[in-house]
Formats: sequence, structure tokens, C-alpha cells
Amino acid sequence: MSNVSETSRKVRRSELHTWGWRPVTGITSQSELLELARSLGRPVPSPTGELVKELTPRMSVDARRSTLSHTYAKGPFPLHTDTAFWPVPSKYIVLRARGDIRRTTTILTFADLFREGTADFYPSVERSIWLMRAPSKSFYCSMRFQSGGETGWRYDGQCMSPANDAAAEVKKTLGSMLTHSRVNTIHWTGDLAVVICNWEVLHGRGPSPPNEKDRVLERIYVE
Repeated sequence: MSNVSETSRKVRRSELHTWGWRPVTGITSQSELLELARSLGRPVPSPTGELVKELTPRMSVDARRSTLSHTYAKGPFPLHTDTAFWPVPSKYIVLRARGDIRRTTTILTFADLFREGTADFYPSVERSIWLMRAPSKSFYCSMRFQSGGETGWRYDGQCMSPANDAAAEVKKTLGSMLTHSRVNTIHWTGDLAVVICNWEVLHGRGPSPPNEKDRVLERIYVE
């Protein structure tokens, strides 16, 4: 595991394409978080309508069905692509934690994942076809997609089911890789935000700390 050192308050798209994600300091309010998001593109509402979505650990009975909270309750979340069920997932995600900020966030780039895979893992990923169970309409997809001349990657074991043999093999391999891969761990501070290129990076939620209080993760999607 490697810990995140804080950087400047600004982030460039070129840094995101190089690193996949960047920490940004000096963000102490939702308005500053929105300003950071707007510097990257156009913020778009979450599926439930909020521009700044406030996420809190909750019990399964209090969460919407088919969500990670409904499946994992207050436990850790597996590494995943946010909005994988959109035809084109959100390009960037901007995050900030407040309240009880002891719970960590985990990060793993697809580039690191592919480097750790065996020689036949990437070809299997390329051949894999998945059934995406989306809230509005299910559809078939691959892990790789293209939009605006750029290539992106998606994976969310919560809503993607294998639709061919290659995908079944990838899912089995990923089950081990996502558990044992070396990830970056974000330890939140009061003025820290994180920008993630959601087309290049998987992220997850760490385990609950002892006697966790009111933890809020603010999230903004950016086109």
C-alpha cells in the first residue's frame, strides 16, 4: 500500500492522463469543490438528481436496491468504475470527505491492473463481452469503449455479468486481482479533494474504522 501525499490546489488534464488521478489541497467547501469540478469540464447530476451527491455509509435496508450500499452495507466497497452502467461513463469524478474522515478510499489504475495480469489476461479483456444491467435499459458492452476519439475502460462487478467465455474468465481472474493488487490508499484530510479520471481508474471504499461517526463523501461527476 502507498499513501497519498498532497499536492497543489489545481490539477491539469495532462496530469490526469499521466497519473489517472490527482489529490488537490485547499478545498474546504462544496463551492470550492464545484469550482474545481468546473475547471475540468461540465458537472452533471448524479442518477438521483444532485449535482453534489452526499454519500454516507448506510445499512442495506436503508439503501436503494442494486447499489453497492445495498450489497455491502457499511463495509468496504470493491474497486469499480463509477457510472459504468451509463452508455459512456462519467469522464471525471471529484471527491471530498467531511465529518469522520478516517475511512480511506482506494485507487487502482487499469494500466497497473493490466501490468499485473498474465500474458493472456489483456487479450481476454479485449474479447470479453458483458451484459450491463442498467436502471433504465440493459445493454451489451465491452470493458473498453471509445468516445470523442479517446479510449476508456469500465468495470463494475455489481452491474456487469459475463456474456461470453472470455468475460467469464476475466471475471474469475479479476476476483483475485482486485483483492490482491497493490492499490493507492487515500487518507483524507480536512482540505483534501481528489480528482479521478473515471475512464482510467478504479476506486473503492476502505473498511469502517472503529466507532465510525457521521462520514460524508461529496461526489461530483464531470463530462
